[in-house]
Amino acid sequence: MTETAADLLAFALGLADEADAVALRRYRGGAAPERKPDGTFVTAADREIEALLRERIASRFPRHAVLGEEAGEAAGEAGEGGGARWIVDPIDGTHNYMRGVPVWATLIACERGGAVELGVVSAPALGARWHASRGGGAWRAPIGGGRAGAPERIAASDTASIAEAHALYGEPAATLDRWPGAEALLRAAWRARGFGDFWGFCLVADGAADLMVEGADLHPWDLAALVPIVEEAGAVLTGAGGAPSPRGGPCLAAAPRLHAEALRLLGRAAP
Repeated sequence: MTETAADLLAFALGLADEADAVALRRYRGGAAPERKPDGTFVTAADREIEALLRERIASRFPRHAVLGEEAGEAAGEAGEGGGARWIVDPIDGTHNYMRGVPVWATLIACERGGAVELGVVSAPALGARWHASRGGGAWRAPIGGGRAGAPERIAASDTASIAEAHALYGEPAATLDRWPGAEALLRAAWRARGFGDFWGFCLVADGAADLMVEGADLHPWDLAALVPIVEEAGAVLTGAGGAPSPRGGPCLAAAPRLHAEALRLLGRAAP
Protein backbone atom coordinates (compact mmCIF):
# COMPACT_ATOMS: atom_id res chain seq x y z
CA MET A 1 0.00 0.00 0.00
CA THR A 2 1.38 3.39 -1.01
CA GLU A 3 1.14 6.04 1.68
CA THR A 4 -0.61 9.27 0.70
CA ALA A 5 1.04 12.64 1.13
CA ALA A 6 -1.49 13.39 3.87
CA ASP A 7 -0.50 10.20 5.72
CA LEU A 8 3.19 11.07 5.55
CA LEU A 9 2.63 14.67 6.66
CA ALA A 10 0.49 13.61 9.63
CA PHE A 11 3.18 11.15 10.65
CA ALA A 12 5.90 13.81 10.30
CA LEU A 13 3.96 16.24 12.46
CA GLY A 14 3.64 13.54 15.10
CA LEU A 15 7.40 12.99 14.95
CA ALA A 16 7.88 16.71 15.49
CA ASP A 17 5.72 16.60 18.62
CA GLU A 18 7.93 13.90 20.10
CA ALA A 19 11.14 15.66 19.10
CA ASP A 20 9.94 18.90 20.70
CA ALA A 21 9.32 17.15 23.99
CA VAL A 22 12.84 15.72 24.10
CA ALA A 23 14.50 18.96 23.02
CA LEU A 24 12.64 21.11 25.54
CA ARG A 25 13.37 18.67 28.36
CA ARG A 26 17.11 19.01 27.77
CA TYR A 27 17.12 22.69 26.78
CA ARG A 28 19.04 25.05 29.09
CA GLY A 29 20.43 22.44 31.39
CA GLY A 30 20.67 18.99 29.85
CA ALA A 31 22.31 19.56 26.48
CA ALA A 32 25.67 17.89 27.38
CA PRO A 33 27.57 19.15 24.30
CA GLU A 34 30.53 17.34 22.79
CA ARG A 35 32.82 18.45 19.97
CA LYS A 36 32.76 16.30 16.82
CA PRO A 37 35.83 15.59 14.68
CA ASP A 38 34.83 18.34 12.22
CA GLY A 39 34.88 20.91 15.03
CA THR A 40 31.12 21.34 15.31
CA PHE A 41 29.16 20.32 18.39
CA VAL A 42 26.64 17.61 19.09
CA THR A 43 24.47 17.37 22.18
CA ALA A 44 22.76 14.53 24.00
CA ALA A 45 19.48 15.95 22.68
CA ASP A 46 20.70 15.67 19.06
CA ARG A 47 21.49 12.01 19.55
CA GLU A 48 18.35 11.17 21.52
CA ILE A 49 16.04 12.88 19.03
CA GLU A 50 17.60 11.28 15.97
CA ALA A 51 17.51 7.83 17.57
CA LEU A 52 13.85 8.36 18.45
CA LEU A 53 12.94 9.50 14.94
CA ARG A 54 14.75 6.56 13.37
CA GLU A 55 12.96 4.14 15.70
CA ARG A 56 9.54 5.60 14.91
CA ILE A 57 10.16 5.61 11.15
CA ALA A 58 11.46 2.02 11.14
CA SER A 59 8.43 0.89 13.13
CA ARG A 60 5.85 2.64 10.93
CA PHE A 61 7.58 2.45 7.54
CA PRO A 62 10.18 -0.34 7.69
CA ARG A 63 10.92 -0.14 3.95
CA HIS A 64 11.78 3.56 4.07
CA ALA A 65 15.39 4.74 4.19
CA VAL A 66 16.61 7.40 6.63
CA LEU A 67 19.35 9.99 6.32
CA GLY A 68 20.27 11.91 9.45
CA GLU A 69 23.02 14.28 10.50
CA GLU A 70 24.31 12.21 13.40
CA ALA A 71 24.00 8.59 12.23
CA GLY A 72 24.26 8.90 8.45
CA GLU A 73 22.22 6.84 6.02
CA ALA A 74 20.33 3.62 6.66
CA ALA A 75 18.43 1.68 4.01
CA GLY A 76 15.01 0.27 4.74
CA GLU A 77 14.10 -3.39 4.69
CA ALA A 78 13.89 -3.34 0.90
CA GLY A 79 17.50 -2.20 0.63
CA GLU A 80 16.49 0.84 -1.43
CA GLY A 81 14.06 2.21 1.10
CA GLY A 82 10.99 1.27 -0.92
CA GLY A 83 11.44 4.44 -2.96
CA ALA A 84 11.05 6.72 0.05
CA ARG A 85 13.64 8.35 2.28
CA TRP A 86 13.32 10.48 5.40
CA ILE A 87 15.90 13.22 5.92
CA VAL A 88 16.22 14.56 9.45
CA ASP A 89 18.23 17.10 11.38
CA PRO A 90 17.47 16.50 15.06
CA ILE A 91 18.50 20.02 16.06
CA ASP A 92 19.32 22.60 13.43
CA GLY A 93 21.09 25.37 15.30
CA THR A 94 22.88 23.16 17.82
CA HIS A 95 25.25 25.96 18.83
CA ASN A 96 22.25 28.16 19.63
CA TYR A 97 20.62 25.30 21.53
CA MET A 98 23.63 24.67 23.74
CA ARG A 99 24.02 28.40 24.55
CA GLY A 100 20.35 28.97 25.39
CA VAL A 101 19.51 30.95 22.24
CA PRO A 102 15.96 29.96 21.23
CA VAL A 103 16.63 29.82 17.46
CA TRP A 104 16.82 26.06 16.87
CA ALA A 105 14.50 23.50 15.33
CA THR A 106 13.98 19.90 14.35
CA LEU A 107 13.87 19.45 10.57
CA ILE A 108 12.00 16.51 9.06
CA ALA A 109 11.56 15.83 5.34
CA CYS A 110 10.36 12.92 3.24
CA GLU A 111 11.32 12.36 -0.37
CA ARG A 112 9.98 9.88 -2.88
CA GLY A 113 11.40 9.27 -6.31
CA GLY A 114 14.19 11.73 -5.55
CA ALA A 115 11.82 14.66 -4.95
CA VAL A 116 11.13 16.10 -1.50
CA GLU A 117 7.39 15.80 -0.94
CA LEU A 118 7.03 17.36 2.49
CA GLY A 119 8.91 19.31 5.10
CA VAL A 120 8.37 20.11 8.77
CA VAL A 121 10.38 22.66 10.76
CA SER A 122 9.50 22.67 14.45
CA ALA A 123 10.95 25.40 16.66
CA PRO A 124 9.32 25.00 20.08
CA ALA A 125 11.46 27.61 21.85
CA LEU A 126 10.19 30.13 19.29
CA GLY A 127 6.66 28.77 19.64
CA ALA A 128 6.34 28.12 15.91
CA ARG A 129 6.16 25.25 13.46
CA TRP A 130 6.25 25.46 9.66
CA HIS A 131 5.18 22.68 7.33
CA ALA A 132 4.40 22.08 3.68
CA SER A 133 3.56 19.30 1.25
CA ARG A 134 3.68 19.47 -2.52
CA GLY A 135 0.53 21.07 -3.85
CA GLY A 136 -0.76 21.66 -0.33
CA GLY A 137 0.70 25.07 0.39
CA ALA A 138 2.98 26.22 3.19
CA TRP A 139 1.73 26.73 6.74
CA ARG A 140 2.80 28.09 10.12
CA ALA A 141 1.20 27.19 13.45
CA PRO A 142 1.79 28.29 17.04
CA ILE A 143 3.03 25.52 19.33
CA GLY A 144 4.17 25.04 22.92
CA GLY A 145 3.90 27.18 26.01
CA GLY A 146 0.25 26.28 26.48
CA ARG A 147 -0.66 27.89 23.17
CA ALA A 148 -2.52 26.11 20.46
CA GLY A 149 -3.88 27.40 17.21
CA ALA A 150 -4.91 26.43 13.74
CA PRO A 151 -2.22 26.54 11.06
CA GLU A 152 -2.13 29.73 9.00
CA ARG A 153 -1.24 29.62 5.33
CA ILE A 154 1.85 31.68 4.54
CA ALA A 155 3.17 33.32 1.39
CA ALA A 156 6.32 35.06 0.26
CA SER A 157 6.35 38.81 -0.19
CA ASP A 158 5.87 40.60 -3.50
CA THR A 159 8.90 42.87 -2.99
CA ALA A 160 10.61 43.54 -6.31
CA SER A 161 13.41 45.96 -5.40
CA ILE A 162 16.65 45.28 -3.53
CA ALA A 163 16.37 48.79 -2.11
CA GLU A 164 13.09 47.77 -0.44
CA ALA A 165 14.20 44.30 0.62
CA HIS A 166 14.63 42.93 4.12
CA ALA A 167 17.72 40.79 3.47
CA LEU A 168 18.97 38.01 5.73
CA TYR A 169 22.24 36.11 5.67
CA GLY A 170 23.77 33.07 7.35
CA GLU A 171 27.40 32.52 8.27
CA PRO A 172 28.97 35.97 7.54
CA ALA A 173 32.47 34.87 6.54
CA ALA A 174 31.22 32.03 4.33
CA THR A 175 28.61 34.28 2.71
CA LEU A 176 31.14 37.00 1.88
CA ASP A 177 33.69 34.45 0.67
CA ARG A 178 31.27 32.51 -1.54
CA TRP A 179 29.30 35.37 -3.10
CA PRO A 180 31.42 38.13 -4.70
CA GLY A 181 28.53 40.60 -4.58
CA ALA A 182 27.22 39.76 -1.10
CA GLU A 183 28.52 42.86 0.64
CA ALA A 184 27.20 45.17 -2.07
CA LEU A 185 23.79 43.50 -2.07
CA LEU A 186 23.45 43.65 1.71
CA ARG A 187 24.49 47.32 1.74
CA ALA A 188 21.95 48.10 -0.97
CA ALA A 189 19.09 46.38 0.86
CA TRP A 190 16.65 48.35 2.98
CA ARG A 191 17.64 46.26 5.99
CA ALA A 192 20.13 43.42 6.49
CA ARG A 193 20.29 41.06 9.44
CA GLY A 194 22.10 37.80 10.21
CA PHE A 195 19.20 35.44 10.97
CA GLY A 196 20.91 32.16 10.08
CA ASP A 197 20.09 28.48 10.03
CA PHE A 198 16.48 27.44 9.27
CA TRP A 199 14.97 30.67 10.55
CA GLY A 200 16.06 32.92 7.70
CA PHE A 201 14.47 30.60 5.14
CA CYS A 202 11.23 30.32 7.13
CA LEU A 203 11.03 34.10 7.43
CA VAL A 204 11.27 34.36 3.65
CA ALA A 205 8.46 31.81 3.32
CA ASP A 206 6.49 33.82 5.87
CA GLY A 207 6.89 37.05 3.90
CA ALA A 208 8.56 38.67 6.91
CA ALA A 209 11.87 38.83 5.03
CA ASP A 210 12.48 39.09 1.30
CA LEU A 211 15.67 37.13 0.77
CA MET A 212 18.01 34.79 2.60
CA VAL A 213 21.54 34.20 1.34
CA GLU A 214 23.73 31.43 2.74
CA GLY A 215 27.35 30.87 1.75
CA ALA A 216 28.09 27.84 3.93
CA ASP A 217 28.20 24.35 2.44
CA LEU A 218 24.86 23.10 3.68
CA HIS A 219 24.05 19.38 3.80
CA PRO A 220 20.85 17.62 2.70
CA TRP A 221 19.56 17.52 6.28
CA ASP A 222 20.02 21.31 6.54
CA LEU A 223 17.92 22.01 3.45
CA ALA A 224 15.52 19.19 2.59
CA ALA A 225 12.70 20.22 4.94
CA LEU A 226 13.05 23.87 3.91
CA VAL A 227 12.70 23.31 0.17
CA PRO A 228 8.94 22.53 0.06
CA ILE A 229 8.16 25.18 2.68
CA VAL A 230 9.93 27.95 0.76
CA GLU A 231 8.66 26.83 -2.63
CA GLU A 232 5.05 26.16 -1.58
CA ALA A 233 5.03 29.67 -0.10
CA GLY A 234 5.80 30.98 -3.57
CA ALA A 235 9.42 31.98 -2.99
CA VAL A 236 12.33 30.73 -5.10
CA LEU A 237 15.13 28.63 -3.64
CA THR A 238 18.19 27.85 -5.74
CA GLY A 239 21.80 26.87 -5.43
CA ALA A 240 24.60 29.27 -6.24
CA GLY A 241 24.44 28.37 -9.92
CA GLY A 242 20.69 28.93 -10.12
CA ALA A 243 19.63 25.28 -10.02
CA PRO A 244 16.24 24.94 -8.25
CA SER A 245 15.52 22.95 -5.10
CA PRO A 246 19.14 22.56 -3.94
CA ARG A 247 20.16 19.65 -1.71
CA GLY A 248 23.29 21.29 -0.35
CA GLY A 249 25.98 23.91 -0.77
CA PRO A 250 25.48 27.68 -0.81
CA CYS A 251 21.98 28.85 -1.70
CA LEU A 252 19.60 31.76 -2.06
CA ALA A 253 15.93 31.96 -1.15
CA ALA A 254 14.04 35.06 -2.24
CA ALA A 255 10.66 36.51 -3.06
CA PRO A 256 9.71 35.57 -6.64
CA ARG A 257 10.04 39.09 -8.07
CA LEU A 258 13.40 39.58 -6.36
CA HIS A 259 15.27 36.32 -6.84
CA ALA A 260 16.75 36.77 -10.32
CA GLU A 261 18.13 40.23 -9.54
CA ALA A 262 19.48 39.13 -6.17
CA LEU A 263 21.24 36.12 -7.71
CA ARG A 264 22.74 38.32 -10.43
CA LEU A 265 24.05 40.85 -7.91
CA LEU A 266 25.44 38.17 -5.62
CA GLY A 267 27.52 36.73 -8.41
CA ARG A 268 28.89 40.07 -9.55
CA ALA A 269 32.34 41.03 -8.25
CA ALA A 270 32.90 44.58 -7.03
CA PRO A 271 34.61 46.93 -9.51
